[in-house]
Amino acid sequence: MKALELFLIFLTILSPFFYGSVEKIPLFVIEVVALFIFLFLLFLTKKYNQKLIYPAKINLFIIFLSITFLQIIYFPVFFLKIISPNTYLLKQQYGGYFTNFSQLSFYSIVTLEELVKFVSFFLIFICVLNIFTTKKQFERMLLILIFIGLSLALYGVVKKYFVLQRQSSYSFSTFGNKNHFAAYMIMISNVSVAYALYCKNKYKKIIFSFIAAIICASVFLSLSRGGSISLIIALIMMSCLLAKEKVQTNQHWIIMGVIIFALVLVSISGFGPLSNRMSFVWNSLMDRWTIVADAFTIFKNFPIFGVGLGNFSDIFTLYQRSKFVAYYDYLHNDYLQFLFEAGLISAVLLLVFFFSLFKAILNETSNRHDPFVKNIVIGGFCGIAGTVIHSFIDFNFHIPAVTFLFWLLLGLIYKCAYTHFHSGNPADEK
Repeated sequence: MKALELFLIFLTILSPFFYGSVEKIPLFVIEVVALFIFLFLLFLTKKYNQKLIYPAKINLFIIFLSITFLQIIYFPVFFLKIISPNTYLLKQQYGGYFTNFSQLSFYSIVTLEELVKFVSFFLIFICVLNIFTTKKQFERMLLILIFIGLSLALYGVVKKYFVLQRQSSYSFSTFGNKNHFAAYMIMISNVSVAYALYCKNKYKKIIFSFIAAIICASVFLSLSRGGSISLIIALIMMSCLLAKEKVQTNQHWIIMGVIIFALVLVSISGFGPLSNRMSFVWNSLMDRWTIVADAFTIFKNFPIFGVGLGNFSDIFTLYQRSKFVAYYDYLHNDYLQFLFEAGLISAVLLLVFFFSLFKAILNETSNRHDPFVKNIVIGGFCGIAGTVIHSFIDFNFHIPAVTFLFWLLLGLIYKCAYTHFHSGNPADEK
């Protein structure tokens, strides 16, 4: 399992670079290595007669994948006309050469690419559940994430404010979009704070609190409005959950201290750019809602099976009625775009799947007394929640690095919640 952990560490380090792995080569590497790790894991579990660990509601995710696969299967035209008449009409008008067989997805090759991404990242999640069994492994991965976050934060600040000195630059650090950098760092910020809370040595506590403050400050300095607001919400949520679970009640000041020190760091460069960005929050939300309103027509016409994963950018041009003359690759709302592309059935399946995972994590954490488990799981959970909130107004989960970290961290906290380190054996899946 040591070798498999090293491969996961390699992907964790690789994924945020090259513009968040949006380029084809780094994404291909992630997908190939994820498949290799999973196949090797299957080989080892069979060789040593071990049980493969997976979440109880995995069948919901498998059904979702099956429905998505149906989007790229060729159906007789008469059958397509019955199950999705608007898809039939759309293809008849814009699909070019029309044969006796056709697919639910308007551009099936794009849907296949999205399906491969879903499978690859879910395999990462399954591998994490089976590879991480000891406290040392969890701490090692957490430290790697924290120092990756620190490196990205320092590089982004130096690049933007000291080298390029371009306050209005749309990119930040290694990401091509400051909002996606913020979405990635929100998850690491909360984990960093949680680790600082857990540290028993006061010097380590101070060091990791300082690191957490730098990481949080980088989110504000990226000038991502949604990211900054989501980070604050995530940290407040984390403080409330820790208080509810009565975890280190005399140290909750650290969270406030991290926020205050982060703001002090931001003040060095000045609050002007961030304040200016925040002043246009409402106008930006209204503009995005106008686009969403246009896009809802897609759902009305393709409610059950959608237009095909990844097809939004090509289909939306037919439905856009707003005054904004622009080409939209994404809707700036990951969940509604998924609903329009995958349809209602798939959306409900994934909603129930994730709800069951989050509920299981919180329920199991409430029954634990290990401060490491409580701090790390709550910190990771709130980091994920922050990025989930941010994705209501952005397309973060279309960035491979963000999606990779989401599934990796989700696997870590799910497994950590069920693992009893004092016995050395992972708890059985419930």
